[in-house]
Amino acid sequence: MTYNNACWINPDFDILDNGIESHIAMVIKYPDYFGIKADEIEACYEKHGERLRVEGKAREEIILQLLDKNYIRVRLYPNKYWSVSAKEWNAHTKKALVKWAEQAKEVRAVGKYMDVKVATHHLVIRDYTVEDLYLGKHF
Repeated sequence: MTYNNACWINPDFDILDNGIESHIAMVIKYPDYFGIKADEIEACYEKHGERLRVEGKAREEIILQLLDKNYIRVRLYPNKYWSVSAKEWNAHTKKALVKWAEQAKEVRAVGKYMDVKVATHHLVIRDYTVEDLYLGKHF
């Protein structure tokens, strides 16, 4: 994992490291990985009157569709926190984040005590660190 990190975690717990790419850029670049067709992505952008790769309503719709399919979105906001977006706070999400935290705790620039903010469709959880997730604390 790199300092400017962003990644997707797929439903099978595989981690696709975005590096400094945006999440929507990765979806557009690797639609098959996400089980979506390139023409569906283009149609969504067209429906919202937006250019491909713009971070607007189409991006939001596509990301929400992926979260509904149990993909998890992770982004580092340097010197602040890791942001995690998931469909819900359940056993699947927790297992995925334990696996992710195993790698994230090794990112020296931010360390294992960086805060993690988890947002789902229904709630926001702010009381975790990378180390808490790695150790499975609080759940």
